[in-house]
Amino acid sequence: MEVINRILDDYTDYCHQKLTEEFGTYSLGKYDPIYLYQRYKCRIIDKKPRIALEATDLVVPQIYQSAYQEIISDIESGNDLKKYQSRNLKKLDYDDDMLSHWGIQHFHLGQTLENDGYVKRTGDLLFVHFSGTNAHILGFFNHGSWVDLDLIEILHENWPQELAVFKSGSNAPPLTELEYKTLRKKHANANVTVKDGTEYLCPGMGVTANGAPIFAVLNSDKVIFMFNRAFELIRENVALILESDPEQRTSDTITVGMEIVDSTRSVVYHIKETGFKFTLSS
Repeated sequence: MEVINRILDDYTDYCHQKLTEEFGTYSLGKYDPIYLYQRYKCRIIDKKPRIALEATDLVVPQIYQSAYQEIISDIESGNDLKKYQSRNLKKLDYDDDMLSHWGIQHFHLGQTLENDGYVKRTGDLLFVHFSGTNAHILGFFNHGSWVDLDLIEILHENWPQELAVFKSGSNAPPLTELEYKTLRKKHANANVTVKDGTEYLCPGMGVTANGAPIFAVLNSDKVIFMFNRAFELIRENVALILESDPEQRTSDTITVGMEIVDSTRSVVYHIKETGFKFTLSS
């Protein structure tokens, strides 16, 4: 029996649907929907409850006390945080350089939700580093602080475990903020050294030659590998799967597809000819 693989085709359609929902009609350019969707996802903060941890010397300006508490509440409740982010998220080809290089998000502090779903812009910003379970509140900085080394210093002093995997011993000479700014414009990656001499690779993993986050490429390759591996497992166990299908299909070919259940973030595979659905155990 020939088993035809349409899993990646279905995932490509899913990515296209998600991009269309977010951006309307869009141009692929020289990229495919899987890569473009993973590039977009790099900028998005998963909606999941996290513990908000404040840096030791954090000072919340009085003018932002109320806005700050709303942000913390939304973080801890797992609410959508997109409204606090840059309006540039509305652009498919937008890349957040600070996020890509240093893994740090920035939030606006307005309390008025405007017509496009974003809060009113503010001159000062709240900088936050997110991990799977925690949100590390770094502090309040003004616009233009995209290469402020104090941000990495605060992360290093308060949560060094978050940076440990990026430690480097290359002994590269420390760079100035101006040099970091210049390198970012050229889509060049550079290590960062804090005051005590500890050197780190880009905590955000850095960018590729087109300025997009390296994570977009890594995640695209990862998901393609995952689905190709899933197809191999399905083909190896196709007899068992067909025995479970009430229609007991016995034709010369079957076609395997997939769908994603967004509410549970789960992947469901199916036999296209019969509609029989099944999952793979991890």
